[in-house]
Amino acid sequence: MSAANFWPFHKPFEFSPSELILILHLLICLIAIWIAVEWTSLVVRQRHNSKIVHVPSSNGLRALLMFGLSFVAHQPSTDGTVQTIAEEDSTPIGLVLSPAMATLLINDILRRRREQIRRRAMPDVFSKMEQNLLSDVQKLAKNDAGHRSIEALDCSQPIIQDLTNAVERIGEVTFLPTEEPLLVVHLYGYPEVRAVDGQSATFRKKRALELVVWLSLNRDRPRRSAARTALWQVDVSDSTFSTIVSDMRRGIADVALSLERSEIVPTTYSDELVLSKHVTTDYDLLRSALHEFREEPTNYRNLVGELKGIRDSPFSGTAYEWADLDGTTTRLIITAMQAVHELAEYARMIGDEESMQIAVAAGLRVMPGNEELLQLQKSILDTGQFVHVGEICK
Repeated sequence: MSAANFWPFHKPFEFSPSELILILHLLICLIAIWIAVEWTSLVVRQRHNSKIVHVPSSNGLRALLMFGLSFVAHQPSTDGTVQTIAEEDSTPIGLVLSPAMATLLINDILRRRREQIRRRAMPDVFSKMEQNLLSDVQKLAKNDAGHRSIEALDCSQPIIQDLTNAVERIGEVTFLPTEEPLLVVHLYGYPEVRAVDGQSATFRKKRALELVVWLSLNRDRPRRSAARTALWQVDVSDSTFSTIVSDMRRGIADVALSLERSEIVPTTYSDELVLSKHVTTDYDLLRSALHEFREEPTNYRNLVGELKGIRDSPFSGTAYEWADLDGTTTRLIITAMQAVHELAEYARMIGDEESMQIAVAAGLRVMPGNEELLQLQKSILDTGQFVHVGEICK
């Protein structure tokens, strides 16, 4: 029988490196204590016994050695110290920024995100340290009383420089292909989780739906701590978070009958919170169809289908501040508009008016009032003639 089949749980215990080190420390201490107790017991028996009892000197040496190993192993490494200092600034952010300055910084980040959409500059994903810093700024901004004693953002402060540099950093988002999807998290429009048969999942708590959305978009860092940092600007108790995770599992399990509840978000004994690979997003499906279209333009029907399924602008009807600030909304809009323009141009070339109209309509749902697309739509409806997409704004 294999070890995997012998294990009585769905998944073996998982320990983080820090937890393994702690367990090792405890084992060393227990062994050292046991040797010390045995050695002490022999000494006591010798004192109460008329016979001479030989006490092995090696036991004392072993005890001293074990205690020494425990002490040395417990000392933090230089790398660990540097990492802690880098990831968690010892200076409270409230001593560096005022609530009013934090509010100005939040507004500046949102302005930069809008500018990235206009330039179609795909923003990079925040690192863990940058995400934590952003969360601290959000918490501080919540305390802003609205009295504007500060008129301009002080860009000379290191914290402001670090965040604005992170916002402006451009990078290609890694595409992680999923397995055959059983559920799709729809992000264009009000978020919705739907099974492939069209049945929609229901959640008792809005945070449960938001957690599904966050996990589906952050597969590269599926951590409880990261989710809590992004979704809450206040400290949330472990019991509250566990209740939300349970509601998320239940809501998905009700429509994904072929998946065990433990498969949706496997139970772990670490910080991991991994969403099943059978759950994907309409954003991932759109990127996959766009990639396929770029590789072989004649395979444009999948892209037409994905654009037809776009209902509205990303996260419409929600208040997902984390998505607007960390660049998620920006990436979704830019990807959709890239697909719209590339498909519209190709449809013009091959004379496919229907596909061109579908592309333009999808673009206007994502960015209502977009002048370039409105003029293109008007030219199609009024004259039935195709106009080169790039010539609209000339």
